[in-house]
Amino acid sequence: MARPRKAQVEGAGSNAAPVRLVRDHGYIETRFNRGCYRWSAGEIITNPDEIAHLRERGAELEPVECPEQPQTP
Repeated sequence: MARPRKAQVEGAGSNAAPVRLVRDHGYIETRFNRGCYRWSAGEIITNPDEIAHLRERGAELEPVECPEQPQTP
């Protein structure tokens, strides 16, 4: 698997904005036969590492607004 370009790595920091999958995305890991991975259309992804991984694999993503975080006393 190709390594992400430096610009992509910089954009995938801890402040990466959440994204939504436009279409179902999945693949079968063939190198080590470790399983089948699937994401459903409409699923919101907030993990920066997962977002970077999906971009590397060509998933079609769209940005979403951050939901407001409830304030704790």
